[in-house]
Amino acid sequence: MDEPLAPYTRFVVDGFDADALLGVVRDTRFEQRLLGAGHFRACLQRLVFPEFSLDSGAYSLPIFASGTFGEGLIALAMAVSCTQPMWANGRWIGAGQVMVFAEDSELNVRPSPGGWQWAVLLIPREVLQRAALQRAGRELRLPPHGWYSQPAAPIEAQALRDGVATVLDDAAARQGLVSLEQVQAQAQLLLGVFIDAVAASDRGPECRGVSNWVERQRDAIVRRAERYLKTQLDRPFDSRGLSLALGVGERQLERLFRDAYGHGPCHWHQMARLNLARSALLQAGREDSVTEIATRYGFAHLGRFSVTYRTVFGECPRDTLRG
Repeated sequence: MDEPLAPYTRFVVDGFDADALLGVVRDTRFEQRLLGAGHFRACLQRLVFPEFSLDSGAYSLPIFASGTFGEGLIALAMAVSCTQPMWANGRWIGAGQVMVFAEDSELNVRPSPGGWQWAVLLIPREVLQRAALQRAGRELRLPPHGWYSQPAAPIEAQALRDGVATVLDDAAARQGLVSLEQVQAQAQLLLGVFIDAVAASDRGPECRGVSNWVERQRDAIVRRAERYLKTQLDRPFDSRGLSLALGVGERQLERLFRDAYGHGPCHWHQMARLNLARSALLQAGREDSVTEIATRYGFAHLGRFSVTYRTVFGECPRDTLRG
């Protein structure tokens, strides 16, 4: 999204468009891939303050998102609402659980079906610690690198949800026309509820949900498998070939993919090709055709491709091309 001229901006993506979703968090590029069938809609909101920013999004269908947070900034993230725990960097994260990412940390995340809303606050470490000293009387125990997650206490978790909603609703109602005093009040409220939630769950490294070796290994295998499959998108899925390339059993890969994506590697391969085909159709020139694009991504049977594409994205490929 473009940088707002006012502190608040709202952006709606009606119909899945991976390119339009790249910059959903300020100064980042999060690649996103649709995982479920149906009509996709995302409502994205951004508030930019002098020293930090807030991004929030509500999605109607599950996606897989992968990217790295803004350079030199701490990220405080939370699933404001989700019907079931979401998968993030090899771990299951429930609604209300606070995630704290050190500078330039990576996030690979998949929510459960049923719609979800997330919020991410990006802030320099020194600004956050200065505010924590003023509010909590101590600095927060932030990770020097990597990330951790910890369920917030129920009161603080609810206060964080309410604070995010209050600030965004107030900003939307004012349409970005706010005084300096109003901006400062919004910033104080928002930063306060984030600090309270982190401080309440911040009881030292031994109590945090720091990723363990098993989680890192599982995540690493899935990332390796994904990189390999991306080189195979112009050909049929080969389960044995994937297993041999990674040195991991086919059944283990099936289990790991179902944890990470909600389906096996064969379906991942199919959905990855469909997402690439959609991006190509959205960016196609006059000389491009549905047949050429479908063939480019390994869909030999045009009729079957059209039916599958319509089931997933809610429109025919020719309608995407013409749009």
